[in-house]
Amino acid sequence: MMPTDWMFLLPWLLFGVLGILIVAGVPIAMALILTAFSMILLDPRLTAWVMFQRMYNGMDSFVLLAVPLFLLAGNLMNAARITDRLITLCMLMVGHLKGALAHVNVLVSMLFAGVSGSSTADSAGVGTVLIPAMKREGYPTSFAVAVTAASSVMGIIIPPSINMIVWGALTNTSIAGLFLGGILPGVMIGVAMLGLNMLFVRRYNVPVRQRATLKELAHSGKDGLMAAGIPVVIIGGITLGIVTPTEAAMIAVLYALALGFIVYRELRFHDVLEASTATVRLCSLSLFSLVGAAIFGYLISFYQIPPKLMAGVNITDPIVLLLIMTVVMLVIGTFMDSLPAMAIMAPIFQPLAMQAGIHPVHFGVIGVMALGLGLITPPYGLCLMISAKIGGIPLLKALGTTLLYLMIMLGVILLLIVYPQLILAIPRFLVPDFV
Repeated sequence: MMPTDWMFLLPWLLFGVLGILIVAGVPIAMALILTAFSMILLDPRLTAWVMFQRMYNGMDSFVLLAVPLFLLAGNLMNAARITDRLITLCMLMVGHLKGALAHVNVLVSMLFAGVSGSSTADSAGVGTVLIPAMKREGYPTSFAVAVTAASSVMGIIIPPSINMIVWGALTNTSIAGLFLGGILPGVMIGVAMLGLNMLFVRRYNVPVRQRATLKELAHSGKDGLMAAGIPVVIIGGITLGIVTPTEAAMIAVLYALALGFIVYRELRFHDVLEASTATVRLCSLSLFSLVGAAIFGYLISFYQIPPKLMAGVNITDPIVLLLIMTVVMLVIGTFMDSLPAMAIMAPIFQPLAMQAGIHPVHFGVIGVMALGLGLITPPYGLCLMISAKIGGIPLLKALGTTLLYLMIMLGVILLLIVYPQLILAIPRFLVPDFV
């Protein structure tokens, strides 16, 4: 045990031990757990029983059940080739424009994000179809990879978003408010990407198709809109209080199964088994990280780290404070997955944001976006790695173009920080008792 004179060092040892373990290559989940249990050996006030109890409480959440369900819905959509129908619908809408496949990439990501809530499912599902197609039409592979990776990040912004569900569970923030608050930022990023696409495709010799007829739009729209209508049902049900986020996720799974088995008849029981296996493999790592983060968050509260940080930070302007916290989260997000990152950062920053008068939904949407951008920035950059692997090129070859898309996303975040109404307007309009 540590002498009493050294007890004041424990809060800083907490982060020091975690940093050492991460640098040493220990998986994030195990690093969090090992850090927490090392504090038991050093601090006589802590017991193993408290830690085990906090680990259980970290997963004992009905809301978190929505995470694997939304992931399963996305994987089932890929297996049932629903993504292909969304691509066909978007192609008919913008196929007559130069650079149509690049625009389709962005539009499909916006629609797919509204069903699966997962950026990785988006980059894998959309990228598998569109990156080879863009290469065949003469787009540089680096551009095809970059636009796919960048547009897939909208999966964490446009509702339903798995990251927003986790953030709401961690901070006790309204998930319906986060969902509604993410609509306009997601659309803003999508429009900004379409504008950047237009600048890029001017230099490329790519085909331009004839404008689709109303008959073609109506025929394809029937299939595409059946899938694109899922987010309307989900968000409407949650906002009106008809279903919880977890129940909405179950509806998304059942809807995907119905489309795959009954409507499109593309799904087989073997496909469902593979989709379920992939879902378990993907979500188990992230959710196990939340178990470790639950203990770590308890220790952050136990050692009163947020009040100590606030005592040393004399920032009265909420915009300046939000800018500083956003920069920190952007840096953290480049090194680890967004779910364990937010499980660490949210308990630290949430009290500071509330004390500064920042609305919890405003802060939540900004935090989810800032941490999620690490999906396209090395060394983590999971969506960029998935897209680069599909394109068959080294990750660094597409990094330069990807950073241009990253810059416009950062510009949108800056606007959202300065003008909170861009996030809060829709929740306040649709939810009468939203404060």
